[in-house]
Amino acid sequence: MGWLGCAALTALAMVAVGGCGGDDDGGGGGGGSSGSGGGGSSECKPTDGTCYVAGAEGPGNACLAKADFSGADVTQLRMTSHQVKSPAALAAPFMQDSIITEKSTLKEPACNMNGKGQFNYLMQLDTAKKELTLGGGVPQALIGPTLDGTCWAEFTDPKSGLEVKQYTAAYTESGGKLEATLDKFVMPIYLEDKATVDSAVLVPLHQMKFTAKLSDDKNCVGRYAPEGLQKGLSCQPTEGQFAWEADGTYEGYITVEEADKVMVVTLSQSLCVVLTGDPSKWLGTDRDCKTSKGFASDGMPKGDWCSKTNSAGGCQDSWKLVIDFAAQAIKIKGVYDSAKNGC
Repeated sequence: MGWLGCAALTALAMVAVGGCGGDDDGGGGGGGSSGSGGGGSSECKPTDGTCYVAGAEGPGNACLAKADFSGADVTQLRMTSHQVKSPAALAAPFMQDSIITEKSTLKEPACNMNGKGQFNYLMQLDTAKKELTLGGGVPQALIGPTLDGTCWAEFTDPKSGLEVKQYTAAYTESGGKLEATLDKFVMPIYLEDKATVDSAVLVPLHQMKFTAKLSDDKNCVGRYAPEGLQKGLSCQPTEGQFAWEADGTYEGYITVEEADKVMVVTLSQSLCVVLTGDPSKWLGTDRDCKTSKGFASDGMPKGDWCSKTNSAGGCQDSWKLVIDFAAQAIKIKGVYDSAKNGC
């Protein structure tokens, strides 16, 4: 499918909806409400053993970790919550809650998670070598329970030439946070529980800056914050709120041209149209910016960023994305092999 189809955008790749609607069991249960320290003590803190690698009071309990790397040089994690700061169009409750959060949240009802697990942003931190590796993962439903681990996604889209792979960069540390920059990152967001090229939407993010604070036990970035949830709402966050407290950020830009190739099917318009905030002008006959009356009169819309200088304003050929995140430890077993149905 490459760029077209039921789409996504995250910051690296971020808006996708497969089937383009929520599951019958409701929202995603992701995101990050505020709170301080520990894993919370409210009645919305999960008690099921499948939610923790070492029990509700063990290592990594603050973020419902699925693996324990507290004694290792290498930590592997999955982003559990993507909380959009900008652009404003992506941070709006409908886009954030119904699309981004639902797609990135796992489907683990016993852990208060009612998402789809098809937007899997994985990372590996080698604290000895000071190296960060980022990559996409296949739908978790193909792998099984998260306590058993997950798999990297790796392939090249023959239409666009975009490579889904692991991207590695050195990181530095300052004030307890690590920081790294990657020239480019391609994120797959799956539309269904299949690991085929045509079942994924690919979104690149350029000049991606990544910052995060790893917990002392090396199993968490941020934490699950049950004290901000209500039992009466099935322990799901209210509109515009989150069940996770973030302690990491990634940011970068996507060009206007690239955004026009990403279709947000729930809204029946390209991401370019969404980001303009003005569909009356920019929604064209092909549901994109290029076939709109705005394009006929003005050419492509102006973004808030310039790819030539990687700074605000200027040529305005791009949009800047800023996303806060939380992450939990998980074992990454290798690259997914569809022939083996595993990794």
